[in-house]
Amino acid sequence: MKKLTCVLLLLTLCLCLFACEGEKIVWDDIILGEMLPLPPSNEGAVHENSAEDLWMSIDCLSDKQFNDYIEACKKKGFTIDIDASSYSFEAYNADGYKLRLGHYGSDAEMSVELEAPMEMTTISWPNSEAGNQLPVPKSVIGKFSYEYSDNFFVYIGGMTKADYSEYVNACAENGFNIDYSKGDDYYYADNSDGWHVDLRYEGNNIMSIDIDSPDESDDSDTEEIIPDTTEKTPDTTEKAPDGSGVDPDFKAAMDNYEKFMNDYVAFLKKYQSNPSDLGLLADYAKYMSDYADAVKAFEKWEDEDLNDAELAYYIEVQSRVSKKLLEVAN
Repeated sequence: MKKLTCVLLLLTLCLCLFACEGEKIVWDDIILGEMLPLPPSNEGAVHENSAEDLWMSIDCLSDKQFNDYIEACKKKGFTIDIDASSYSFEAYNADGYKLRLGHYGSDAEMSVELEAPMEMTTISWPNSEAGNQLPVPKSVIGKFSYEYSDNFFVYIGGMTKADYSEYVNACAENGFNIDYSKGDDYYYADNSDGWHVDLRYEGNNIMSIDIDSPDESDDSDTEEIIPDTTEKTPDTTEKAPDGSGVDPDFKAAMDNYEKFMNDYVAFLKKYQSNPSDLGLLADYAKYMSDYADAVKAFEKWEDEDLNDAELAYYIEVQSRVSKKLLEVAN
C-alpha cells in the first residue's frame, strides 16, 4: 500500500506560468477592502468587485508573505470554522463573511475571494418526490439554489456541526447508506432506488443538501464494451471484498483531474500562441476557480492508502498528464 502524495504538483507549477503579469490594484477602490488587511503587494488583477463579492489575485508572493497575510486576516476576525492547508485558507468572520485565500507555490500568485453572508429566509420543505426521500432538517431557515420535483439544492442555516452530523445519521437510517463516502464535512450516498444525496457542512452553521433522482440516461448497461488491445489498464469497476480493485470514487476523482488538466493544457497552448489576447484573462480566472475545486476533491484522498490497482491507475493518469504538460513546457 502506498500513500497518495501531492497529486496536483504539476498543476501548481503550470499555474505559476501566469505569475507576475498583473496590473496595479488601487485598494481604495475595493468596495469590501475595509474588511481585509492590506495585501503586501498592489500588483495583480481584480476580477470582481461588489458589495456581495470580491475576487482578486495578488502577484508574486512568497510563502512567508502568504502565511503572514493569513495571520493578518485572523486578526481581522476571520477565525470561525477555519479550513487551512499549506496552499489555502478558508474561514468566516462573526458577521458571516466567508474568506478564501489560495497560494500555489513560492513567489506565485495569491487568490483572494470574499463573499457576503448568504441571505436566508423561512422555507418550506419540498412536498415532492425528491423531498420525500429525505428527513426534514430541524431548521426551517434556508435558501434554495434550485428546486424541481426530482432534484433540488438547498442551503440550511442554523445548523451546528453537531446538527449536521445528526442529519447525516438520519439520512443514513432513512436508506442513504449505499456506496457512501464520508468525511468530517461531507457525505455522499445512494439509496436502494438509485437516488443520490450530497450533504456538506459549509461552515458558519450552514449545511447544504443536494439530491438527484436516479440517472435514467446511464448507458453503462447497454453500451458495448470493447476491450483495449493496445494498452492494459486496471479493472476500475469496483473494489472486491478483499480490498483489491479500484475504488469507484477514487477513479472518478482521477478522471476528473485528468479532464481538467487536458482542458488546462489546451488553454496554455492557446495562451502561448497569442499571449497578448486580453480575453484570455477571464478564462484564466475560471481555471483558477476550477483549480480550487480540484484541490478540494483530492484532499479527501491525501491520507488514503492505495492498493496496487489504485496506485497503478494513479501512475497511469499522472503519466499521461505529465506528457501533456511537457508539450507546453517545451
